[in-house]
Amino acid sequence: MASRLSLAAGVAACFLSLASVHGEERPPVGGSPGAGPDAAPAPAPPAEAVAPAQPVLPPPQQAPEPLVPPPGVQVEEFIGHRTYDKDGSGWGWVRRVNEPWSAAKWVVLKETPGGIVAPWRLLKKKPPADNDVEYRLRGYLAPFTVYDPHTDEFLAVFVPERVEPIGPASPPPEHPGAPSHRVRMPDSASAVNAVDPTIQVPSALR
Repeated sequence: MASRLSLAAGVAACFLSLASVHGEERPPVGGSPGAGPDAAPAPAPPAEAVAPAQPVLPPPQQAPEPLVPPPGVQVEEFIGHRTYDKDGSGWGWVRRVNEPWSAAKWVVLKETPGGIVAPWRLLKKKPPADNDVEYRLRGYLAPFTVYDPHTDEFLAVFVPERVEPIGPASPPPEHPGAPSHRVRMPDSASAVNAVDPTIQVPSALR
């Protein structure tokens, strides 16, 4: 009897050994079929797309009252390209909507207390905060210029009635940066010498 039990135990051990060799082991309790060491890993969930950071633009501005330009000057639509000039004054390049950038003028922006200010001020950052940002502008080019003692030059003046940001843009091809500055003689053709008595040309340049 004991020999028969020993023989049966030996046969059972052989069957278990063969099953292990041929990869026919039963999965562990609680496991799932096909989850063995050779099973393919479950696909990872798709990663969420990260939207590129959008530039922070200053808000649009509108003058509290419509502009009343001087006689012979009219309010028009313009495109302005903000160009920071670390070596001098000026806000950027301004052209009429139907003109090419080659006709753009380098201007200073006339700010109005309680009205329109330079857009970068609304960002509460330093002046180059909105460098290379384009704007839709409504206003007019003043019939006078202002004198910049830092660069010893006269600059055109743009008086805005509305300022609306368009967005970042490449520098104008004809004006890739601020103009070069050099000592200049007073602009005798400018109305600053005859029309606007509040702006005086320094005696050294008279």
